Amino acid sequence: MKDQIKYIAAMLIYGTNGIVASFIDLPSEEIVLMRTLIGGALLSLLVLLSRSRPEPGAVKSQGLKLLCAGVCLGANWALLFEAYKLAGVSMATLMDYCAPVIVLLLSPLLLRQKQGARAYIGMAAAIFGLVLALGIGGVHITGTALAVGLAAAVFYAGLIILNQMIKGFSGLQLTAAELVIAAVVMLCYVLLRGGSIRLPGNEGGTAALLVLCTVNTALACYLYFSSMNRLRARTVALLGYIDPVSALVFAAVFLNESMTALQIFGAALVLAGAAYGQSGGKERL
Repeated sequence: MKDQIKYIAAMLIYGTNGIVASFIDLPSEEIVLMRTLIGGALLSLLVLLSRSRPEPGAVKSQGLKLLCAGVCLGANWALLFEAYKLAGVSMATLMDYCAPVIVLLLSPLLLRQKQGARAYIGMAAAIFGLVLALGIGGVHITGTALAVGLAAAVFYAGLIILNQMIKGFSGLQLTAAELVIAAVVMLCYVLLRGGSIRLPGNEGGTAALLVLCTVNTALACYLYFSSMNRLRARTVALLGYIDPVSALVFAAVFLNESMTALQIFGAALVLAGAAYGQSGGKERL
């Protein structure tokens, strides 16, 4: 129960990411670079102060998985923040949450966690709802926005699966290591694109960036990673839908993002399908 509460708290904080990012006047990749640099530094400091170490041999045996997870983390955030700009917070969040569907498909093969018919019925409903939410009969989503949003989902799914596989690290150690790896990846990417490490040009943007780096990254990532690798993939996928629900509400309240009736129905179908497909049976929450 403690891990579930921590995971839910992380999802609610993540639901505000698009709101906070809307105040930051920087390219998406530079926002993510600052987020991983500052967040990674804060959590690395906590690891040093705690004097904790991974289990013997964990770094060597889990190193490749850890590296891939860090890359997935950086790529997901960069693509998601770009999708916020291309499609809006609501649509970008819904596209990103194709990830749990991908996890359901791959978990029997990669995690040896079998799924029943209920899971696949729910998945089909979620996919259909996502199609409706992405603009049939209403808002137009460009091909670029769709590609960026779905690519973010692929990397998010990879992150969930890899963190289920990684053993021998505490939640704090795992979070700090993946943020540092993501920061190195993003630094290389930003420099190759001619960008730099910098703050926004106004006080409001700087304040929003600091909130994003400390609360929405350091704190939320600690809660997220320290609980995620102790929960089953099915539970992670179900509770993960708290993020898009809260993001939709926050976007409507604070950014005045509107959705058509058909899109609202589609979003509800996504969430209902996920809840149905990942509840019941022997794995009740």
